[in-house]
Amino acid sequence: MELNLQNSEFKLIDAPYPIGFIDKFINEENCEKLYQEILSISNFDDIVMDGRQRVNKGSKNFNEYLKKSPYLLSLYGKMNNENFYLSMKNILDKLPSANKWMAQINNFYYSKENFSEQSFNLIKYLRKTEIISSFFKKIVNLDMDFSKSKNGYFRDAHRDRDTRIISFLLYLNSIDEKDGGQFEVYKLKKEENDIKKLKRFPELEKTKKIFNFPPKAGQLFFFMSTPNSYHGVSKFLSKEKMRVFIYGSYCLDRNVKWKNFSANN
Repeated sequence: MELNLQNSEFKLIDAPYPIGFIDKFINEENCEKLYQEILSISNFDDIVMDGRQRVNKGSKNFNEYLKKSPYLLSLYGKMNNENFYLSMKNILDKLPSANKWMAQINNFYYSKENFSEQSFNLIKYLRKTEIISSFFKKIVNLDMDFSKSKNGYFRDAHRDRDTRIISFLLYLNSIDEKDGGQFEVYKLKKEENDIKKLKRFPELEKTKKIFNFPPKAGQLFFFMSTPNSYHGVSKFLSKEKMRVFIYGSYCLDRNVKWKNFSANN
């Protein structure tokens, strides 16, 4: 499976935060193989968000399915490296909105083995605290899950965890607009530059939806996980289809520190 971000035809959206997508990131044959491998998964790690079934990196299920899923294994291997992360970052950095919020990440090293815990872990929690983490060099890693969602799945406006740097979705089947399940981009009705006031889950009445994108098979959709990167998913209405996708994010081993460079700051 050939993956090369630098030679791909990507499109950029200058929303309140940097967004990019590649419509034919993987070809039709590979997309179908990945789709079938995830569709065949029967033992998931958890069910969240009104109907999203996940297998998460770091779990026994994840490792077992990689062993018997050659296309997922190939994709994972090609995306789980520093060059792929930097290529994605370089694409998003082309947008003006990338100059507003900048992640303060210097002198990091990339780990192919690290992953974020899906449940609370006291040792890892303490390791991420500002005082303790300051004694360690920053680590960037890829988190990934294999997901399929059924009728009823949705997400209200939110931003991802504070450890995220860049998040992405690789869609493995197309969903008609009438069936919902669209990625929604939000902004605050009143712009806010004080990071302390940018809640992870903002009040609905304070947000405005500005874009929506129906999933397309083979499309890679990615964005900078800035403090104002509010997004959601419209309710998935189809009773016949599953919404099959791979979620990934390049993460720090602690909360990302973002610096605001807007003119009003």
